[in-house]
Amino acid sequence: MPNPQEICVVTALGQRYDTWETVEVHRSTDDIIDHAMLTVAEITSPSAMWAALKLKPGDPAQVSLAGRKVLDGKVYLRQAAIDPNSHAVQIGIASNAQTIIPTTVESKPGTYKKQTIESIGKAVFGKYGVAFKVVGNPTGAILPFPRVSERVGETCFSFIERLSRLRNLYMIDDGQGGIEAYRGPQGTTAPLQEGRNILRARILLRNDEHLENLQGVGQTSGESSADASRDVSAQTTIPPVFGATGMVPRLMKFIVEDATDKSSAQMRVNHEANVVTYNDVDGAVTVPGWLREDGSLWFEHVRHLVVVNSPSLLPGDTMQFMIKGVIHRQNTADGTTTDVLLCRDDGKGSGKEPLIDQGPYQEAPEAKSESSDHE
Repeated sequence: MPNPQEICVVTALGQRYDTWETVEVHRSTDDIIDHAMLTVAEITSPSAMWAALKLKPGDPAQVSLAGRKVLDGKVYLRQAAIDPNSHAVQIGIASNAQTIIPTTVESKPGTYKKQTIESIGKAVFGKYGVAFKVVGNPTGAILPFPRVSERVGETCFSFIERLSRLRNLYMIDDGQGGIEAYRGPQGTTAPLQEGRNILRARILLRNDEHLENLQGVGQTSGESSADASRDVSAQTTIPPVFGATGMVPRLMKFIVEDATDKSSAQMRVNHEANVVTYNDVDGAVTVPGWLREDGSLWFEHVRHLVVVNSPSLLPGDTMQFMIKGVIHRQNTADGTTTDVLLCRDDGKGSGKEPLIDQGPYQEAPEAKSESSDHE
């Protein structure tokens, strides 16, 4: 009898499917949208399950691992292949939040005045049934934008991602078909130990793209070209990576898009600094099964801090990382495993980066666009 902790169940169109040859369920800060890819293959005549596998793009579907729902979405891919000796079907399922990725803003883009990113995100994503919220109370996230406008041809996701950069925020699927905006890690989990719970691993440490000094410059709308308040700038420094010394500090200077004030400029610069540190480290550790020792799915530990103890992988034997993603896998060759994807522990910020000229905050009213289409 199959181990219930190693069964992937897809529920769709009133049917339950749990006989898969391969399973991959992804959650990642890189991919943003949770998704699953599953295959069924038969070498002999079609079975009842094979005949019933009529899933097609657009069908609502839920995915559960070890009895726990991890994905609520729709089928986006069906690929079938046959030859005289075999049949195979591949099914792709994406979170309901996927709709915001290709969908553009309305034909007459709207403008939002004195709104927070959370209120704007709720208004934009909410039109398509996708929830949006800021989690973790990161510094500056509640500052309202004096005025921001959608752009013709800009997708809903791109619009909110553009604003997220100005609030030093990042987005991830919330596991329920909504989107969360966050900064930095949230939570910790037990260590990964060479010789105990690591099957195989890869860790990349690099500094060829690391920068020590970042400066952002931009302009706000002023009363005249001579108005000093039009010019805004901000800067930050990043400590040498991995404690390296003797290097000439490297500088990057860039334009702050949509600069509105010094605080926005500072958060945009901090965001760029976090991207730099994020790219300093990349890793993947494969562990047995889908569950941790405490019975929780690894899927639930994305954005948690984890210590890796491995003299074979790390120059200092031990290093702390943030879990940037998880891939739950199952196949006939390797059995049931999980890939734990890693980045630097401060690669997405700490959540409490300093600001410049934050100023008083007043609760913004419900977001409303000024476009005539939104009246």
